[in-house]
Parts: sequence; structure tokens; C-alpha cells
Amino acid sequence: MNLRMLGFKLGMTQVWKGDKLIPVTVLRMPTATVIERKNVSKHGYNAVKVGSISIPKDKLNKPEAGLFKNMETGYKYLYEIRSNDEFSTDTISVEMFNKGDIVKVRGKSKGKGYAGVMERHNFSGGYKSHGSMSHRRVGSIGCRTTPGRVFKGKKLPGHLGNAYVNETKKEVVDIIPDKEIILIKGSIPGCKNSLVFVER
Repeated sequence: MNLRMLGFKLGMTQVWKGDKLIPVTVLRMPTATVIERKNVSKHGYNAVKVGSISIPKDKLNKPEAGLFKNMETGYKYLYEIRSNDEFSTDTISVEMFNKGDIVKVRGKSKGKGYAGVMERHNFSGGYKSHGSMSHRRVGSIGCRTTPGRVFKGKKLPGHLGNAYVNETKKEVVDIIPDKEIILIKGSIPGCKNSLVFVER
């Protein structure tokens, strides 16, 4: 069964695993509620729509509140979990993960503003001698009349970070169900309190 869950990055710490000290990222994964079940005959694919973090309906606008008209409360975050298997439970919690699971983590990297090619693309830069005038510049980006333009996708200075990043083969080190916390080995994209998706 495919499993996808929304969480929040709390920060990093270290835990002992035998005689080794392992760096881990701490994620808080609030329990999600199944709102709608989708099937192939009606929607074209199998999935469940879930909501995370309940909020009063008066905090939502009319289109958002219409999604929860048959429910007692609204939800701040909505997302889908596609799966060929049917979800038998009405809630999705951190307990559905196990120690040692290998998961994929998706988060938005830290935004670092405008950056040059040396920082953004790891260019080596130009000559460091006197009179070079190209210490940290891009260098040649095209050729005269033919083709007479810069090809799309050329690595140039620009905005660095603030983009979604997927990291695979991340190990689940530990789970604390009563606090809705999961510990993942190593670092993951994003700043503190940023949204993170964990998929198995």
C-alpha cells in the first residue's frame, strides 16, 4: 500500500543506535482524516483525499467551507494518496510507518535569493591573475552569428533555492506515536516549521 503523509520539520538532533551516534531530522506528522474516497469507475483512478490539522469552518472562505459541508470541522491542508489498494482506516497516523522503512522525502529548499554561477552551479570561475576581469563571471555563453542566440537551459545566474526537492532512500530511525513524531536519518530539504511530505 502506498503511503503519503504531511508533516512539519522541527529541526535536527542526534540519537544513539548501538555504539553509533546518528544525525536525525525530527518531523511532526499530525494524524490525517480521510475525507473522500475515489475509485476508477467514477474518478478514473484510486485514491483517498485526506485532511490534516482541523480548523473551525468560520476560518474558511465559502469555496473551502463547501468541501466540508457534511463534516463537523474543516481542515487546513488537503492532499491525496494514490494507491491501488483500498484504505480500510478512516485516519492516517505516523504509526503506519515502521522503524527501518526506506522513504522518499519532498520539501521546499531554503530560498537564498539571487546568486551567481559559482554558488548556484558550482562553476570554478575564471583566472585569478591581475587584469583577468572574469574572476567570478559566467564566461562565454554563445557563439557569434551562428547560432546567434543563447540556448534554453543555459546555466546562468539567478534565483537560488525556494524549489521543491525530492530525496530518496531516507531511513526511518525511530517513531514516537504519542507525540506524532518521526525521526529520519540525515538532513532533509527545508527550514524549520516548513511543510514536508514523507512517502513510502
